[in-house]
Amino acid sequence: MFRYLPIENEVFSPYIGRYHTFGLRVLQEDEELMILPDVSTDFDFTLRLASLFTKKQLSPLHILDVLEDLL
Repeated sequence: MFRYLPIENEVFSPYIGRYHTFGLRVLQEDEELMILPDVSTDFDFTLRLASLFTKKQLSPLHILDVLEDLL
């Protein structure tokens, strides 16, 4: 079973300085498979994605394609 969890990161851009961004942590049976550190600056959006991806059991193989279509 795949579990997607939102994570928070602080990143730096030479154009806007430091800012907070939210990503996704992907687990399978409590083993970390991958981290996508910078999905959105909107926590609620990232939380909804994590919930939807977990509910629908999105395979991590397809996550980049799905994110590209959503963003």
